[in-house]
Amino acid sequence: SLMEKIKIQTHKKLRLVNVLAKELRGLPLEKLDEEIQKFTNFLEVSKIQTKGPLITKTIGTQISEAGEISLDYDIYIQTVRGLNFQGYAFYPELVAENCLFAHFEGTQEEFNFVDAKLSLYIWENDLIARGEQYMIHLEQNEKWMMTDVFKPVEKMNETL
Repeated sequence: SLMEKIKIQTHKKLRLVNVLAKELRGLPLEKLDEEIQKFTNFLEVSKIQTKGPLITKTIGTQISEAGEISLDYDIYIQTVRGLNFQGYAFYPELVAENCLFAHFEGTQEEFNFVDAKLSLYIWENDLIARGEQYMIHLEQNEKWMMTDVFKPVEKMNETL
């Protein structure tokens, strides 16, 4: 039988505790990897006790008239205790309800299929994406990645 490579689950809830966040707004797309690296370096240098993998949240993208793409983007890590650092936000708890969930293992290029499959699922089931998407970066190397994706959705208004 044919195994589905990307299986979508519904009504999933993402709950994060003691979240240290770097909140980036209007970030040029090409600066993204650099900012994630800066965040990871900061965690190492600061000797912050963390729990679990790095989490990123795409909030939205803008395209300028010149065609440059910029993102509103958060980088999260769960920590052992409450923290206060200049330039970082801290949340005791963050919850995303009613998410579509997909577990992905494959190459960076293949990850596009996750977005495509989620978009198709949303369209087929008359859902509305709320716009943001969370990625739990479980494992990653140059060629391969393992990621959990949470995408909050709403039911389309029946009266439309």
